[in-house]
Formats: sequence, structure tokens, C-alpha cells
Amino acid sequence: MNKKDKNIVVREKLMTQKDVVFTCGIKDVLGRIQEYRVHGHEVTDEMSYCITENTSFGKAMNVQKFGPTCVTLYTFDMLNNKTTGKIKYEDVTIVEPEVEESNPLEKIPGFIGTEKG
Repeated sequence: MNKKDKNIVVREKLMTQKDVVFTCGIKDVLGRIQEYRVHGHEVTDEMSYCITENTSFGKAMNVQKFGPTCVTLYTFDMLNNKTTGKIKYEDVTIVEPEVEESNPLEKIPGFIGTEKG
């Protein structure tokens, strides 16, 4: 898959998957790779997106547009100064959600601890 095709795949995942988590190689002060989450919501008849840190409370930026090579972000501070940024699709790595495996012993009928009382 060439770079252009990869950019298209990443762009579509960011725009269409609900609450997709990704990294882009940025480390926090402790040296950990930062994870981000894309949130989408419908405003009037148009979708609006924002990107937040993948924590309970964190920084967020609004998505201005999903371009062909990068996503353009913006935010305003308390003094109404606009800050913009860009994340290149080639730097984005989608984080696959962890699937919790169930205990296989629970599937055996009559196994001690699996019967309902």
C-alpha cells in the first residue's frame, strides 16, 4: 500500500469510525506516547469533529477540515487568540481496541462455578 492509499484509509477511519483512538508519535513529559480520540457530532445538517486527549479530562481542538494529506485543527484561548495545528496522516497510527477474552471454562456446561443458583 503506497502512501497516498494509506492516507485515504486513515482519513476515512478518522472520519467514519465512532470514537477512534490514535497516536501520532508525540510523547508526554513522562516519555509515554500520547493517545488521542476523535469525537464527531452533528450540528444542524453538518458533522462537526474535535480531537481530544484520550483521558477523562484533557485538552481538545476542533477539526477545521480533513484534507487530502493532513487534518487541520484549531482552538481559541481565553484572549480569543486562534491557534492552529496540523496532523499528517502518515504520522497517525490507529490504536485497535483491546478485546477482553472470556474464561473458556465458563462455556463448559456443568463446570463448577458456571451453573446458576
